[in-house]
Amino acid sequence: MNASPSIWPDNRQFALFLSHDVDQIHDRELFHFLATANHVRRILAQGEKGSVPLALRRMGRILFAPKPAEKDFRTILEIEARHGFRSTFFVLHDPYWSRNGPRYRLQCPELRRIADLILAAGGEIGVHGGYLRFNRADRYRESREALRDALGVEAMGIRNHFLRFSGAETWRAQETAGFRYDATFGDSDRLGPRDGKAEPFFPEDPETGGKMGIVELPLTVMDVTLFRYLRLEGEAALDAAWKAVEPIVQAGGLVSLLWHNNYFNDPEYADWQWTYEQLLARLAARNPWCATGGEIAAWWRTRT
Repeated sequence: MNASPSIWPDNRQFALFLSHDVDQIHDRELFHFLATANHVRRILAQGEKGSVPLALRRMGRILFAPKPAEKDFRTILEIEARHGFRSTFFVLHDPYWSRNGPRYRLQCPELRRIADLILAAGGEIGVHGGYLRFNRADRYRESREALRDALGVEAMGIRNHFLRFSGAETWRAQETAGFRYDATFGDSDRLGPRDGKAEPFFPEDPETGGKMGIVELPLTVMDVTLFRYLRLEGEAALDAAWKAVEPIVQAGGLVSLLWHNNYFNDPEYADWQWTYEQLLARLAARNPWCATGGEIAAWWRTRT
C-alpha cells in the first residue's frame, strides 16, 4: 500500500468510494418471504446467526405492513448526506425468476422513483452484472442497454453479482461491452483489498503485456463479509472493518465500501446499519475525497 498522499483532488489524503448492490427493493415479495422463512429454519436447525423473533416479525411486516420500496434508499442517502458524501448503486439485471436473479423488474415504477432519488442526490447508477450473464460481452452490453431504456442512465461502471470474477476474461468482456470501470475485485470471505491493491489500477492484459482500458476499483469492506462470513456483530464488526480500512487511509489509497440496501431499516440487521453509520463518521473526520465510481475512474485516467 504505497499510494502517494497527494494523488487525489484538493490534496485530500485518501479517496472514498461508497457503493450499494441492489439485489431487491420490494418488501412484500415472494422470494423475500421464502428466504426469511428459510433463515428461521436454519437458525433453529443449523445454528445460523440470527434472531427468530425478529425474523418472524419481518415476515409479519412483509405480509401486512411492507416498507415502501424507496425507504431504504432514502435512509442510505440521508446517512451519506450528513457528511456530504455521494455513492454508486449497482442495479441487478438478470431473469427475474432465476435463482440468483433480481427480485424486481427494471420497468417497475418503484425502481424509477428510486433512480430519481439517487440521481437527484448526485449519486450514480451502474450495472450489477447478472449471475447468468457472467463474462459475456454481449450480455453485459444488453444490461447496459436495458438500464438505459428503463432508467435513462448510461452506466459507466459494473460490479458482478456475488463478486463473480475470473481475471482478464472478466475485464476484457466488460471493456468490450463499453464499461469504463469495474468494482468486482474483492474477496467475499475476507476483509481488506484483494492482492493488496489499495488504489485503482489498470489491469494488465496477459495477451499483450500492456494495460487494459478499464479501471478497477478494488473492494475493501463488504457488509456480508463482516456479518455473514465472519459472523461478527456490534463493536467487533466495527473494529474489524476499521482495521481493514485504516491502513488504506494512512497510505493515501482508495477505501471502497459495499453495503446492500435491503439490510437497512430492519431490526434484525440493526448492526449492519449502525456499523455503516459509524464507519462513515470515522472516515468523514479524516476528510476524504468521496466521489462516485465514475468520477474516481475518470480522475484516475487523468493521472496516466
